[in-house]
Amino acid sequence: NLFPGILEIFGELIKLVSFSFRLFGNIFAGEVLLVVMAFLMPYVASLPFMGLELFVGFIQALIFAVLTLAFSMAAVAHLEEHH
Repeated sequence: NLFPGILEIFGELIKLVSFSFRLFGNIFAGEVLLVVMAFLMPYVASLPFMGLELFVGFIQALIFAVLTLAFSMAAVAHLEEHH
């Protein structure tokens, strides 16, 4: 029973790391896009990209919250099955 428990803990930690890398990658890519657009065009022309990044940030926050809620509910349901 020790090995499946270790695998279960490892799986939960991997989900957290995966979420973190996904969120970091999306934020970093957006910032790189903004820097490149601000360098290539005047600041006024890069305003639509700033709005797009704001929209993408809201979408990423929503996805992160929904996935966190779904995995939390799955973990709680899994624990309730054993009791």
